Amino acid sequence: MAGQEDQEPAASVGLEVSQVVELPRPRTPGGQDTARMYAVLTVTVRRAGAAHAPPAATVRDPAAADAGAAGARLAEVLLIDHSSSMVMPPSRLAAARAAAVSALARIPDGSLFALVAGGDRTAMIYPRRPGLAVAHAESRAAAEAALHDCTPGGGTAMGTWLERARQLFRELPATGDGGGWVRHALLLTDGKNEPGYETRAELQERVERCARAFACDVVGIGDAWETEELLLIARALGGGARAVADLTRLPDELASLTGRAAGRDVTGLRLRLYHRAGVRPHSFEQVHPTRVALHPDRVDLSGVGTGAGGPVEEYDLGPCGQETRAYLLCVGAPYDPAQLGKELLLTEVELDAESPAPLRLPAPQPVLMRWTDDPDLYSRLDPQVAHYRQEEELHRTFEEACAELKLGRRSAAEALLGTAWRLAAETGDTAMQEHLRRLVRVRDSASGRVELRDRIAKFDVEAARIQTSTTVLPGVHLPGPRPPGAAR
Repeated sequence: MAGQEDQEPAASVGLEVSQVVELPRPRTPGGQDTARMYAVLTVTVRRAGAAHAPPAATVRDPAAADAGAAGARLAEVLLIDHSSSMVMPPSRLAAARAAAVSALARIPDGSLFALVAGGDRTAMIYPRRPGLAVAHAESRAAAEAALHDCTPGGGTAMGTWLERARQLFRELPATGDGGGWVRHALLLTDGKNEPGYETRAELQERVERCARAFACDVVGIGDAWETEELLLIARALGGGARAVADLTRLPDELASLTGRAAGRDVTGLRLRLYHRAGVRPHSFEQVHPTRVALHPDRVDLSGVGTGAGGPVEEYDLGPCGQETRAYLLCVGAPYDPAQLGKELLLTEVELDAESPAPLRLPAPQPVLMRWTDDPDLYSRLDPQVAHYRQEEELHRTFEEACAELKLGRRSAAEALLGTAWRLAAETGDTAMQEHLRRLVRVRDSASGRVELRDRIAKFDVEAARIQTSTTVLPGVHLPGPRPPGAAR
């Protein structure tokens, strides 16, 4: 479209593929999926003017958008636990209210917001009638007053809170400027669902109905919340889960999460995977900043039916700010002896956007492979793939340690926690190391020799489980060669 390339992009998006292309020739020719290729796809968003913006191929500016004024606006719903447990002790409810006020202060003027009290059913705190209010000084003050007038009571059914948020977001008006809405909910709870009000299956069903409708971050306080429930909500709704022990930190925590949501105003990014004929996609997951299994919004199998190509998968990446996200792709392909030594395209990765503001997009990137008999080539590990596979091993090892602790098998738990410590050190996950220090005394960091503490608080165990859902970016250290035949 004439003139669009002259528009200053609101943000630049980068795309990198990290992999080792060589795979060992299968011992059984003709076998299907005899080896799997792993590749890390890194998507980086940088705002206009940021240093070292990634190189790009195109500037995308939809015709309907006014590049000078259009932009995504925030719609925020704060879901604050008001069950009866929130007054035991009273300081818990006071901290939650103070945190909600801090979150309100981070909602930009002109955004829309609502405050919802969550129990075994929901109640609107502000505005009083179901709907969203425009954020400005007067509405924030009115919301704060209404928050202190709300009386806690009843049980807990978090799925109903999410349903209320979905209903509120469904009524969002058109922005009128070509922009869209960043739909974000922030859920704060001190407890777990009570089967008399909502079963795990009912929660799962309600969470699934909310998927793709909005993003949700979850914060647990106290020690009565259920880790699986918090992670279920956060993972399905594209958010993060946090556990806060020190209530004096809660206002800063909620303010930070709300500010981050407000900054994620780059919308409409979509990632497409064009697999060649014969390639079978095995898995695709976000591995940074949080680990989330992804499911395509659209799959095109027309090429498979005609033999002209493989499946095409499209993923909505959701709102982004200035940030880096990493994704781990795993695909397999049948071996053809005629292809030995040849570099082959497995998958082409493309980023596209339906954004209200112009974006500078990267050129498509290939995921490649080459069959080889040379162990010096196929035994190499890609540093980024190795890093995120280690993060996955850290999560699995820590969960096994928790299971042993629950059964009272301290020796087995201690050994597993030692392995978890070593993995956290190797990946540079200092936050996880801090959590582990509350559970063990480190005797030899390099070897992972630790000693289980005599007293371990439930909160410290569950907070560490929450922490394993997040990852760190790879450091500069390089892993050694892998043993022959190991997964890539």
